[in-house]
Amino acid sequence: MGFVLAVLGGIATAAAVRDVVKVRVDLIAARETMRRLVNDPVTLRTAEGRTAATAQITSTLTALAGTRDRLAGSIPITMAQAVPGLRAQRAGMLALVDDVSSAATAGRDLLLGAESIGDGVQVKDGSVPLDGIRSFEASVREAGQAIGGLARSARGLWGPLGDARQEFDELAISSSARLAGGADALRAAQSFMGATEDRRYLIAIQNNAEMRDQGMVLSYAVARFSGRRLIFEGSGSVGRLRLDRPTATPVPEGTEEVFGFTMPTRFWQSVNATADFAFSGQAMVDMYRQATGEEVDGVIAIDVPGIAALLRVLGPVQVPGIPEPVSAGNAARVLLKDLYDGLPPFDDRSDRRERLGEVTEAVIGRLTSGTTNAVAVGQELAGAALGGHFRLWSRVGEEEEIFERTGLGGGPAASKADRTFHVAVENRTATKLDYYVKPSVRQEVQLTRAGTAVVRTTVTIDNQAPADAAPSYQLGPDPFTKKPGDYVAWVLLWGPAGSRQLSGGVEESGLNLSQRVVDIAAAQRREVTFETVIPDAVRDGVFELRLVPQPRLEPMPAEVKVSAEGWSIKGDGTWTGVLNRVQILTWRVDR
Repeated sequence: MGFVLAVLGGIATAAAVRDVVKVRVDLIAARETMRRLVNDPVTLRTAEGRTAATAQITSTLTALAGTRDRLAGSIPITMAQAVPGLRAQRAGMLALVDDVSSAATAGRDLLLGAESIGDGVQVKDGSVPLDGIRSFEASVREAGQAIGGLARSARGLWGPLGDARQEFDELAISSSARLAGGADALRAAQSFMGATEDRRYLIAIQNNAEMRDQGMVLSYAVARFSGRRLIFEGSGSVGRLRLDRPTATPVPEGTEEVFGFTMPTRFWQSVNATADFAFSGQAMVDMYRQATGEEVDGVIAIDVPGIAALLRVLGPVQVPGIPEPVSAGNAARVLLKDLYDGLPPFDDRSDRRERLGEVTEAVIGRLTSGTTNAVAVGQELAGAALGGHFRLWSRVGEEEEIFERTGLGGGPAASKADRTFHVAVENRTATKLDYYVKPSVRQEVQLTRAGTAVVRTTVTIDNQAPADAAPSYQLGPDPFTKKPGDYVAWVLLWGPAGSRQLSGGVEESGLNLSQRVVDIAAAQRREVTFETVIPDAVRDGVFELRLVPQPRLEPMPAEVKVSAEGWSIKGDGTWTGVLNRVQILTWRVDR
């Protein structure tokens, strides 16, 4: 009799395992849908993207409801409860399905709320809808708290179920943190936009055809928020803001060592060569004061992809001197290439062809006349900020802390500094060649038995400027090059804080910086390789890297391959993607 009961128990257990596998497949599909939406918020910046995301979540909720019914009604799983320990597993599965459903519901409700709030939150003739933004902040914060409260312990859950619980908890915690950060940013934005006092800002307009860590600051504008209204004061070339000496802005020792020769507190073209926008923002405020005698309360930095993001909401603008309307689709070509066509090298009329200021003026003009959906504008700017195309600096410490923490400002070391890499390719010529320069990054990581990571970073610079072109303002040559299209690349690798760069390193922007300068002729490509050693890279069975993008016109393609000596890597050891936002890569390893 005991033998028969054992056989029946084994059959019931096997059938239960089969049903558990089906449940796990459904949970993985639901989790991946949520992860995709969290990790690719660009899709949520348009009404079409939000509608599609809502439909995906609704479909996921329907599938999860069926999963729960199947799980609750599974006879083998119910029978398997008689086996010691399986009762807790059944309860754990039911709780996990319920939690995934609750998280998906919170996400869907937030999307629907954003749509309804957006209809009533409008910028009308420059008026700023601060009350609507406050309401949206509350919705975002509530969703973050709801999702964060779903993270529980995986203790007592076995095998794949325990893994699924842990993976969901990690996603819930990270999603909650992002939503909390978004709510904090919305709170800071309200005071930044004059909720409690009038504010005046320098708008640094960055040209992606001549790169520093961000686009080079060649134009500027000034705007203020007064009486809850956005008011435009003017724009121009930074040639109007000449300084006869550096400002008294404190320059960190490492920044002085690497970038001091460019005089970043005197020349606007050098102010953002460093990766730390907290320094650049303070320097720009000081430089504007010294050049004009006027105070500003902060800096709004935006480049061509950032302007294109606004044009997606506002529509095309017409600017004198540009033969066609500037739109989201043609802004890069028109502003970073067409305006330079036909100009000879070092043409003294070049300032008249730097039209970014005028385009920015037209964009602000559109915001200060007519009606615009403020939520749509905020979503576009938030998307631009992911890639570093929109940055903020505030003189108010509390706001600045939030901007740095949420990635709206500050430098690459604001989070996980001991796991962060940042690569920048900067232009060491006086040309506009970065329109044609396409860098990419490849990292090969070797984990040693001791848990140290040896990272070999190869930066490939592809100069796609046309060979044998005629001399021009965009292509050169200039005093640093011999032929049109010649490019001098300043390749900078910021490695993790506490790491060791085998080619020597300097503490800068909170990280460990190495650099190389290479010449690349037109239609040629070259590679530059750095080696970095990260001690104690494996922690609690996890190896993690954080990659911070350089805000180029086109995001850098990237690949990371991890191999391990004496370790087993769970899942795929290779990640391939583009650096259009901060990428946090995680591998679980065990011995």
